[in-house]
Order: sequence, then structure tokens, then C-alpha cells
Amino acid sequence: MPTALKQYINWLFRENTIYAMIKIPSYIHFTRPGMLTTVQDLGRFDMAGYGVPYSGAMDRYSLAQVNFLLSNPKGAAVLEMTNLGPEMVFERSTRVVFAGAEAEILLNNKRIVKNGQVIEIQEDDCLSIEKFRKGQWLYMGVQGGFETEEVAGSKSWYPQITERGYIQKNDTLCYLSEEERFYPPVETKAKVRSDWYRTAQIKAYPGPEWDMLPTLLKNRITKKTFSVSDLVSRMAYQLTEEIPNELPGILTSPVYPGTVQLTPSGKLLLLMRDAQVTGGYPRILQIDNISLNILCQKRPGEKIKFSIL
Repeated sequence: MPTALKQYINWLFRENTIYAMIKIPSYIHFTRPGMLTTVQDLGRFDMAGYGVPYSGAMDRYSLAQVNFLLSNPKGAAVLEMTNLGPEMVFERSTRVVFAGAEAEILLNNKRIVKNGQVIEIQEDDCLSIEKFRKGQWLYMGVQGGFETEEVAGSKSWYPQITERGYIQKNDTLCYLSEEERFYPPVETKAKVRSDWYRTAQIKAYPGPEWDMLPTLLKNRITKKTFSVSDLVSRMAYQLTEEIPNELPGILTSPVYPGTVQLTPSGKLLLLMRDAQVTGGYPRILQIDNISLNILCQKRPGEKIKFSIL
């Protein structure tokens, strides 16, 4: 019997009988914080009535990918980063996976890490995320997820709600290392596609105020190609092109991640995960959940086109 198989069988026996793994609290040390680096999970779902944003990973599809590849719970907390990522040093061994945007990722300044690749991390290993090549948000999952504070049912960071808003230099993040655990060898490397967010098509449903628009403006919105402006954040994406209109204001009403608001000046605001939970601009569209993941990976200057469902 091959040695690796014997080890795996012995591990299964220990896990399912009398052997309990010792999980050692360990820390990632950030020597460079990166830009807007946060911890995110699936977000908060029952707090909107109290004015608390939903938060959570901008790109939930990529969050699901890293957790699936690590056999983590589907909502395990991950590290979210954008544009210029952090540099970090691991105290003890673990496994990590990246998904989402394409970036230059270095292990100990030598090995280039690819999305979807299960990376064996050893004590004092250094990971650095450098220039982003494609996409806007990159995710790193760690075996078992991050052991951070849970607030209102979520580990997602949001300034003024959680103690920490963004990773700062010399910050630490806790994870549980299982140094004695035997992981079955990874025989194949997962191929995580990154072309899924290359499409310009953004599917959306008519919003509550869609029918307030005259037919001419409806046609303009559905036929026009828009570009993402430089105003990109976890709260909202603003489009460059404007839609002049004479729509009246509305009473303050509920809004959600994916709500498209049209302002009196003609600006289109595409609300994201950290957006407010109410708003007073007409809600002309509601972006489909899958398309919201695609949209959030668009960089300033990239094109989109709405497709009404």
C-alpha cells in the first residue's frame, strides 16, 4: 500500500475515534496593510431594520470558491483586498487559496502563486500581493477561516460597527493551525476561471420606479454602453455617463446591494455591499445576484451594458 494512502487511512482512523486534533491559535502579521484590506464573510442579513448595512464580500462567488477548495464552511471569513494587496508573515503552518481578481502573488519573494492553487504555508512564510492585473477584488481563504470577532451574526468588518475597519500596518489576524494534521496530497491543481467576469452584460430587474421613466429613457438605458467611473468603493460604483431626467424624488425607501439609483443630476449609482439601507433617489433597476459579482470585479474605465430581465 502506498505510504501516502497509509498515512491518510491512519489519519481518518484517528479523526473518527479517539484522536482529537490540537488547534493552535496562530497569527498572520501584516508588514504592509495594502489598500482597503478587510475581513469579510457572507454579511449581516437581519440588521437592516436597525440601519446596519449588509456588508460581506463584494464578490460572493470568489468567497465561495476559496472556501470550497479549502473544505471550509461556505460562510467562513476570508481576507478581501484590492488594487495593491498586503504583505504578510505566517506564524505557523496552514493552507491558503486565492480567487477573484488576477494579481502578482509571491511566496517568499520567489514562487508565483496562482488563483485556485492550494498553497502549503510553513512557519515564517511571507506572502505578498503586488500589482493587480485584472479584476478589482481578490480573496484569500485560510484553512478553517479567520478567528475574528463576530458582531451581529457576521465577522465582516465595517467601520463604526466592528472594532476594526481596515488592516493597518503591524496588525495581526488569528487563524487556527493544525501542525500535526495530515492533509491528503493534492494530486491536481484546481483551475479557477477568471474570465467569468469579463462579460460586459449586467442583468437587472426593473426597479420600483422603473415605470416612472419615459420610454425614451428606458431605451437609452438598455441600449447604451456605460463605463465605470473612478468613483468605486464598497458602498457604490458610479457610472461615467449620465441620464438627464426629470423624475421626482421619492420618500426614503429600502435599498439593497445591487439597487441602481438615478439622481436628479442624471448620475447612476450602483449600490454595493456597504451601502446604506435606505435612500431617496428613484430605484430604477435591481441587479441580479450573479451579475452583482461580475459588476464588482469591473475596474474604472471598463464597460457594462444593462440587460433587463
